[in-house]
Formats: sequence, C-alpha cells, structure tokens
Amino acid sequence: MREKWKEIRLRHPREAKPVKIVADAAISTVGLHGGRLLPVLLLDTSDRPDVAELIRVHESLGPGDVKAQWGRLKDRENTVALFLNFVRPVEVFMVLEFDIARQGILVEQALTGKGIYITQAEDAEDRLTKNFNRTKVIVEIGDTGFRETWDDLFYKHVVNDFRNKGLNRSDSRRAARMAIEEFRKFGSMKLRDKLPKDSGGNS
Repeated sequence: MREKWKEIRLRHPREAKPVKIVADAAISTVGLHGGRLLPVLLLDTSDRPDVAELIRVHESLGPGDVKAQWGRLKDRENTVALFLNFVRPVEVFMVLEFDIARQGILVEQALTGKGIYITQAEDAEDRLTKNFNRTKVIVEIGDTGFRETWDDLFYKHVVNDFRNKGLNRSDSRRAARMAIEEFRKFGSMKLRDKLPKDSGGNS
C-alpha cells in the first residue's frame, strides 16, 4: 500500500529549491531492476553540501532508506518534480525538477525502471563519461500512482512542443505518439539488448 506523505518539514530553506541537474545519462546493471535502463542524474551540489555528503557516505555505508513521490511544483506548469526524503544513512530532503517536453525521457525511464541513479557533478560541463566510476547512489522508486497522470501530461506537452515547431494539430498529435513510442522502446530496453553503459545524454 502506498504511504501518504505528511507535510514535509524542511530543515533548511535550501531544501525547497530543486537541485540542478547538470547532465544525465543512462545505464543498465546486471541484477538490478531486471537489467532495465535507469537514468543517471549528475547534480550540482555546490549549494547543497548535505546532498554531497549523502552521496559520499553511500560509498562506504551502502544502501539506505528513502521515500519517493512524484508531483508538481506550484506555478510550474511545464515541469514535474520528484520529491525524495532520505532517512538513512543521513537525513536529506531534495526536489528534482524535470521539464516535461525536454526531459520527459528521464521521467519515462524512471517510471519504467522504478529507479534512478544520482551522483555529484564535478563542474557545470561535467558528463558521466568523464568519470564513470564516480560514486552513484541508486534510488528505488516504487509505484507512486503517477503513471496515469504522467501519460496525460507527457502527451499534451509533446504535442504542444511540435505545434510550437510549426506542425498543425493533427500532425503534432501523430508526431507526439510516434516520439513517445520511441522513448518508451528505448526506456524499456534491458542489459541483454547490449546497450552501451553510458548513453551519453545530457540535459
């Protein structure tokens, strides 16, 4: 049964601000999530020393406990957010925000694979391929009941994106369905499909 969240009590005002995603990639790991492709998010922790510490301690202490919930931020119509409340090995609350049209594939991968990896970006131009062996924390995301809401949001925003690029309404709908189908084929691939370890994507 899905646990309903109580009101989050922020320990510091900085926790209310989404942690910036510097870049992203995707990896599959044997024995984890059936080898499904999971997004790797490189985070700017320059003003979040607590997040940097969370990633650091995971290297020596191993997996911890986290509550995850998808949702929306107030007055942010073009994004969705993932709220993460870590309770072990250290207490950290963070918000990760995703542009629906531009970063929708990351949300798709996270929902399909039921997880993400987070790691620390070394600078604003960082990419996972620069240091693939850096500490990466896997975050388990169970069934939060967000899939139906996401499907509707994703389709509408991708249609609008194609409309803004000049396609008419019917062509935009057709193009959106095709694009989302391709995203989902990519996101549902597994390690046995001989995917490269790093997709090289970036935000």
